[in-house]
This record gives sequence, C-alpha cells and structure tokens, in this order.
Amino acid sequence: MNYRAALERWAQTRRDRGWHEGRPPADQWIEYHATHAQFVYSGRCRIDELDPDDRLAIGSHAHIMLNTGQAQIRYLFWRPAAVEALWGPRCMDLITGGIKRW
Repeated sequence: MNYRAALERWAQTRRDRGWHEGRPPADQWIEYHATHAQFVYSGRCRIDELDPDDRLAIGSHAHIMLNTGQAQIRYLFWRPAAVEALWGPRCMDLITGGIKRW
C-alpha cells in the first residue's frame, strides 16, 4: 500500500492546524510529530534537556530531534507545549492506525 498520499494529507492537516514546521527551539518545552516512512512519532520534550547518549537509540526523543537526517525524518512539526513534562515518544502507523509506545 502506498502511504505517501496518507502522509501528505496528514502533513497538510498539521499545517492547517497551525503547527510549526522545521527545526524547533531547543530552550522551551515542545510537543512534536515527526514522520519516518508511514510512521508518526509523537512526544513532548525540551531539546536542551535531552540526554546526548540517547542519540542512537532508535525511537528516542534525542534520536528523533537531534539526528533528523540519520533518523530519516521527512516531516517535523512542533508547537509550544502546554505542559512541561516529558512524554512519549509513541509511534503510530498511518496505514493501520496501530500505536506503539517505546
């Protein structure tokens, strides 16, 4: 199944809802959605508080946010977080709708 159409619709919905696209600020709490293939990683973090040792741990906040190229992230959407507490990341499959927590 081709997931690209679903991914493009999903990305446009984020834009329509006012999410920022691209590199987020490091010095504030953010909520984010990042896409890799048909998977959407979602979470809440503050980049300057992430553990650099987690950079290579697949699916970790640090891997997703600090190594977007290595993580093969296609889209990265973010907005300021309403709550200052670490959450996620979780992974949703755009095709099946299944959700997996790390």
